Amino acid sequence: MPWTDDWAELRSSVLEQIVPRKDERERVEATCRQMEEELTVRLRDAGLRAVAEAHGSVAHGTWLAGERDIDVFLVLDGDYDRGVLPRVLDIVKGYVGEGWVEAYAEHPYVSALVDGFNVDFVPCFRVDPRRGLISSTDRTPLHTGYLREHLRAGMQDEVRLLKKFMKGVGVYGAEVRVGGFSGYLCELLVIRFGSFEGVIEGASNWERGQVLDLVGGVEEDALRKKFGDPLIVVDPVDANRNVASAVSETSFWTLIAAARTFLRRPGMKFFKHEEEVAAQKLTEEIKGWKSALLFLVIDDDDVAVPDVLWGQLYRTERALRRLLEKHDFCVMRSDAWSDESSRHVLVFELESAVLPGTVKRAGPPVGMEEDGDRFLRVHLNAADTVSGPWIEGDRWWVETRRLEPYARRLLTSALEDGGRGTGVSLKLMEKIRRGHNVLLGDEITIFLDSGFAGFLDRFLKGRPAWLG
Repeated sequence: MPWTDDWAELRSSVLEQIVPRKDERERVEATCRQMEEELTVRLRDAGLRAVAEAHGSVAHGTWLAGERDIDVFLVLDGDYDRGVLPRVLDIVKGYVGEGWVEAYAEHPYVSALVDGFNVDFVPCFRVDPRRGLISSTDRTPLHTGYLREHLRAGMQDEVRLLKKFMKGVGVYGAEVRVGGFSGYLCELLVIRFGSFEGVIEGASNWERGQVLDLVGGVEEDALRKKFGDPLIVVDPVDANRNVASAVSETSFWTLIAAARTFLRRPGMKFFKHEEEVAAQKLTEEIKGWKSALLFLVIDDDDVAVPDVLWGQLYRTERALRRLLEKHDFCVMRSDAWSDESSRHVLVFELESAVLPGTVKRAGPPVGMEEDGDRFLRVHLNAADTVSGPWIEGDRWWVETRRLEPYARRLLTSALEDGGRGTGVSLKLMEKIRRGHNVLLGDEITIFLDSGFAGFLDRFLKGRPAWLG
């Protein structure tokens, strides 16, 4: 598309909202500097060869106005091993005082609220990537070094535009919940294409297995065979890593479709987050919904870290969907939601929550004598046979009593023991066994707090907001 005056005006308006003002920049920088200095002193007083460094979008100068997240890395000399991590985290806990939370990704880290900022304190090691990493977080200081060298002046705002666009179309974030584009990947895309507009134009022409080369000299077919991901962006600091490995098929194609739509008609809707949802209006919508909505509500007093939690939720969603489909319920859509602190909800949209009491089952062709005899032995005079077996066309048929015609009753029965044998995540199984609710339709409205209401509204609409 020609980048018109209308786009120039829209671009300026978006940047006005997302570029931090001077006072915010100064406060963020001062907070980072103070934590770096004070923690470095504490690490060295404890006899550790280590320094504290801010990394991530704050260090790269690409954070969005109003974001309150800071990543502080405790960078240890490379001759240490993981055995030193508990000492490092104890120093962080002493520095933070009360209110810290210890979480676990590849290895433990500490999260805490510091001066109004959500800070992750992450240990890592200073390494030469050519000699191998001790942990995956060791790449982070190398990423910062690369970006400081290659992210030219002015590109920071291009990254901000791209991040805001990806947030608006729902593909920003490499966490399991999203399966999208990380901040680092956004920064590399801007380096590769030069601008926000360049990324959008490039993405509109991507095909599955797209390879983007920032270093030069890559063998694209070899990379496709090696990684097999929809998008392949080799990490310029680690040739064995695809920076885009977290990008799911859905997020990949969503970005492509959104980019094409944006090129035809750019608008503020591509840069907006979801709006508040009126619970009463949503309740009326649920009551009038034509298909059946089946919900599983799980209360949780010991929530796992988000990436682990979402892996459990998606596995459980898939398992229960298979269970419903195995019993002939047509599941049109399903999804998972969580507040990541105390409650999770799985939702299944069914063509119908009640099926006929009997079902017609196809048997083998009459010409397959042994299979036919086996079919007759199973169904002839069986307790659940309502009618048949009979021959219709070239094969045997039978009408049998359906094992469970009610979706809610099927799910309730399957989850009495937590869902053992269904494929439900083992970590969620005990929580489901201790207590859960299986609800139909507007019974869910008692749980319509602001977070879940927004999710359910988007689920029911189905259509992404950027489509109009």
